[in-house]
Amino acid sequence: MNGPIAPCRLDAIVAERHEVSSQTAPHDEHIGRILQVIDADDSVSQRSIASKLGIALGLTNLLVKRLVTRGLIRVRHIQRHRVRYFLTPAGMAEKARMSRLALASAVERYAEARRRIRDTFQRISVEWPENRGGGQKRILFLGTGEVAEIGFICLHETDLTLAGVVDDQGRSEFLGVQVYPADALSGDLLREAEAASVVVMSLRDDHQLRHHLASLGLNSSEVFWL
Repeated sequence: MNGPIAPCRLDAIVAERHEVSSQTAPHDEHIGRILQVIDADDSVSQRSIASKLGIALGLTNLLVKRLVTRGLIRVRHIQRHRVRYFLTPAGMAEKARMSRLALASAVERYAEARRRIRDTFQRISVEWPENRGGGQKRILFLGTGEVAEIGFICLHETDLTLAGVVDDQGRSEFLGVQVYPADALSGDLLREAEAASVVVMSLRDDHQLRHHLASLGLNSSEVFWL
């Protein structure tokens, strides 16, 4: 069997869990989440906020100061080294506004993902090789992220069948379908699963991953990109 697919590439390109999330200006997502965290717990510390958001403490301090300057939060000193943060009426309105924008953007990107997935599935069905599948149009997904979950839903509107999923996240099953380890991906796996195509379940293209899939013996007619 050919060499394993590089785990770092699969993590970065295919296994991304937030490909259908909202697209906002730099730090807008962090600002919205800071407002949410403070609204839920006014005694939260900047260190705790940084931990919850997964960002640096210095960036958290900068963003909190920015929110104070904009009048979205106010600070009350309760002890020498302890403060509490409160959302102002303007802060509450901004939190609601950002939540609406994030939801609208997420819905728009979800619709775009469905369109691209449906178009790809239709192309696979039309181009299906007559001598493969024994009457079934069986495909493999590469990746188990959000895009793959949307793809699973879209499959029910097609004549395609999901024969398995290739991923390196340690899952043995994806929505009731068998998951193959990433290092099993090859032309041999397609034959074993009686599938004719691998669909890369990512909205992003990646030349390095394309080259790697080709090095595994998968030709361009066997790999589809959204």
